[in-house]
Amino acid sequence: MKNIQIKICGQTNPAIINHCLNLGIEKQGLIFYEQSPRFVDNDTLGIINNYFKNFKHQFVGVFVNPSINEIESKLKQFDFDTIQLHGNEDQDLINTIKKKFNKSIYKSITPEKFIGEYFQNVDLFLIESAPSKEEMPGGNNKTWDWSSFNNPNNLPFMISGGLNITNIKKAIDLTGASFVDINSGVEDKPGIKNISLIEDLVLSLK
Repeated sequence: MKNIQIKICGQTNPAIINHCLNLGIEKQGLIFYEQSPRFVDNDTLGIINNYFKNFKHQFVGVFVNPSINEIESKLKQFDFDTIQLHGNEDQDLINTIKKKFNKSIYKSITPEKFIGEYFQNVDLFLIESAPSKEEMPGGNNKTWDWSSFNNPNNLPFMISGGLNITNIKKAIDLTGASFVDINSGVEDKPGIKNISLIEDLVLSLK
């Protein structure tokens, strides 16, 4: 299998973050959406800054329809290198965020919209199914039809949504992805990551 990059999202435990960095996992996702069970509060973010400021290039801050002030506040506490937008952010907001912070930007998008909708100033697109009205923003541990995936503009992307050790190779084979985003698939319950599941997944891909 080709070299696959991994992002473990929803990180809240500094000890597990440290273990993931030691395993060579490329990106660690920190969620700044207060309704999420994986929300990183200011105290935890301060601890992460104390221990991992030298690894800031490996961290992704995940926001849902954020204000500029919200992003700025988090970056003052921990200067992570990538901003992930997981809501209904439009091109104007994306442009403003890029100009203001000069960070890499990831943008979540459905596979259907990915075919026909193009955002500028996005460095990488995160492909996942759309949440229902009752669901939280994000993949909600739901897979989607990988066999119908199409990337007509040859844009950089990662796949997400319901990925775990039992299906991730199939998803990679069908989409041609070289970057995967995993959250629920390595958890015992929402917000509680399982080191053994993470290790098994890394071993299967790397």
